Amino acid sequence: MSRIASFAFWFVALELLWAILVGTTQSTELLVGLAAAAIGAAFAVVLTSYGMFALTPGRRVLASAWKLPGLVLFDFALVTLTLARAFAGGRRVEGSWVTVPYPIDRGAQGRWERTFAVATANGAANAIVVDMHERETEMHALEPQAFTARTVL
Repeated sequence: MSRIASFAFWFVALELLWAILVGTTQSTELLVGLAAAAIGAAFAVVLTSYGMFALTPGRRVLASAWKLPGLVLFDFALVTLTLARAFAGGRRVEGSWVTVPYPIDRGAQGRWERTFAVATANGAANAIVVDMHERETEMHALEPQAFTARTVL
């Protein structure tokens, strides 16, 4: 795809996303969205030219995605219970940092694994992925002793 076509695609997609997220058709909001979409589209074209948008889906990560609905429900209940206990006891919940082994391949497949794992793992509420390295992942967990704080996906 040519750079102009790529820019046009990203520009339209980002402007539509902006309009949906803002939820209004007010002209000033849409004009600001045009500026943001232009910046985002230019950024996407630059990243594409450096090969940083090249992703190859990996089966290992996709195969573990079946666990997501259960993890989301478990974490929702866990976080709700933890916050209710803290509220009732008049204390603050701080959580803690957790480092979890999570090896990632290099290249396009590794970028896919990183992108998919972070996007899906952060849907569960207990542990949020903060940084991923080649062999381990750093997360902030509200309840670090729960099993969802010791796994990315």
